[in-house]
Amino acid sequence: MSVEGARVRLQGSLRDLLLKWSEAEQVWRDATSRQFGARYVTPLEEAVRSALPAMEHMAEVLGKVRNDCGDPRA
Repeated sequence: MSVEGARVRLQGSLRDLLLKWSEAEQVWRDATSRQFGARYVTPLEEAVRSALPAMEHMAEVLGKVRNDCGDPRA
C-alpha cells in the first residue's frame, strides 16, 4: 500500500471511529465515559490528526524521489 493510500485509509478510519464514539456518547454519559474519551479517544484523535499531514508530506517526498530516480510509478 502506498503512503497516500494508507493516509486515506487512516483518515477514513478516524472518521468512522469518531462517528461511532459520538453515537456511543449519546447513551453512555457517565464519568467512566468521560474518562474513556479523555484517556483513549482524544489522544488517538490528536495523534492521527498530527500524523496525517506528515504522511501527506512523506507521499510528496517519495513521489519526488521516484520521479528523480526514473521510477515508472511516479
